[in-house]
Amino acid sequence: MNRKKLILAAAAILLLAGSGAGIYYFMPYVLPAFIRPADATRKGYAKKLKEEKKHEPEVGADLEVFVVNLAGPAPARYLRTTLSLGVKSEREKEEVKELSGPIRDAVIMYLTERKVEELLDVKGKAKLRADLVKQVNAAIGKKMVLNVYFKEFLIQ
Repeated sequence: MNRKKLILAAAAILLLAGSGAGIYYFMPYVLPAFIRPADATRKGYAKKLKEEKKHEPEVGADLEVFVVNLAGPAPARYLRTTLSLGVKSEREKEEVKELSGPIRDAVIMYLTERKVEELLDVKGKAKLRADLVKQVNAAIGKKMVLNVYFKEFLIQ
């Protein structure tokens, strides 16, 4: 009889310890602040929101072809590219068309400062894409453009 109680007590302790460890590692945000690990956030929840945000539908606002001289020593090098701006709605697409002058100016001014070496690898193109989003949004005066897509990219 004594042995049965000992086994049941050990099983209950293991069950409680396992449950506590599971909560500590998988759901730390439900714990009080003094027990919670320092880096505990709602990682799963934040990740889910980020994934939902990634899949927002976008409308493409196409811009005309850009042909610019790239910075650097002679001989002159040229970049020919066609961009499409990812915006949230048809209304914003129309706004982009109305503001095409300031947008084109911002893109041309930014592209002419780039060197060929910066644009040859994938990392350089990714940085260019992120910087163009910032430049275009600055030219518009609000955060409207979500992404920039290259429809054509030719360096000569």
